[in-house]
Amino acid sequence: MIRSPRARAIARQLAGAIATLLVISIVVFGFMSLRTANEIAHQKFGNQITPEQVTAFAHSVGLDKPVWERYGIWLGHFVRGDMGTSFVTNSAVSDNVIPRFEKTLILAALSILVSFPISVAIGVFQARRVGSATDLALLMGSVIVAALPEFVVGIVLLFLFARELGWLPTDSTALVFPGSFKSEVEAYALPAATLVLAIVPYIARIARGSLREALAAPYTQAAVLRGLPRRTVVWDHAMRNAGVPLINAVAVNIVYLLSGVIVVENVFAFPGIGQGLVQAIQTTDVYNVLAIAMMMGTLFVIVSVAADIIAAYLNPRLRAAVAR
Repeated sequence: MIRSPRARAIARQLAGAIATLLVISIVVFGFMSLRTANEIAHQKFGNQITPEQVTAFAHSVGLDKPVWERYGIWLGHFVRGDMGTSFVTNSAVSDNVIPRFEKTLILAALSILVSFPISVAIGVFQARRVGSATDLALLMGSVIVAALPEFVVGIVLLFLFARELGWLPTDSTALVFPGSFKSEVEAYALPAATLVLAIVPYIARIARGSLREALAAPYTQAAVLRGLPRRTVVWDHAMRNAGVPLINAVAVNIVYLLSGVIVVENVFAFPGIGQGLVQAIQTTDVYNVLAIAMMMGTLFVIVSVAADIIAAYLNPRLRAAVAR
């Protein structure tokens, strides 16, 4: 029996993570199994395929087995690190998914690393000028930008920087056949800029609201009365307490990136996991879809746990609640 409160909390989180991933796998496998072997075979080989060939194809890839049996076989291989072989492309799923996942992680990391300091700076600027004309103008601008779908933002950036100015390529296919370092950087530029514009308004509003409350709190006012420099009051006293909602906002946006990146990658032909997911769904590539879903679910779980740990570190009361 686990007696340590911290160990119990970790055990609960691990159990919840495993249960979440199991549910994701069951739901995805169930939906991807709605199409019959006959439909999949005709999509892969064309309408000229004979019934005998359909039967042989279904038997060779295991589509003639019950759904629950196929799921059990896949799960047994997956927990051992084997993502399987796609019966659409006849290639190892890991060879397709892992390189795409690495590119998507780089794109997401760039977007967060650029958007977070910009968002915090805008939020601090607004919190110190609440109600001013500048604050209201920034609020209105953030609402307008946040209301625009990612594909609209992406198309506008494409038109401006690729077509009109000619500074950047119209797509990210340079990452498929890597050339110079410059071409690879340019391939990331517009997709990352699109995601940054989608993230900044949300985090900036959270930063503004949380810092505004922290600056009005008694402990902050007491620090001001003690004659501490404004920089110390804002960044040491106020920001530490405003950090919890900011960390949660970043976690939410990382999870958002998992969905938003699907749209952005398809707009810019970015060879990431979002584009791969759309292609796999269109071709009913079950094992590719499952691998992508599980990797995205795992990332979601890791981000959620990391956000809880950081929030507990910043707020001792949350740390004590987790330990109980």
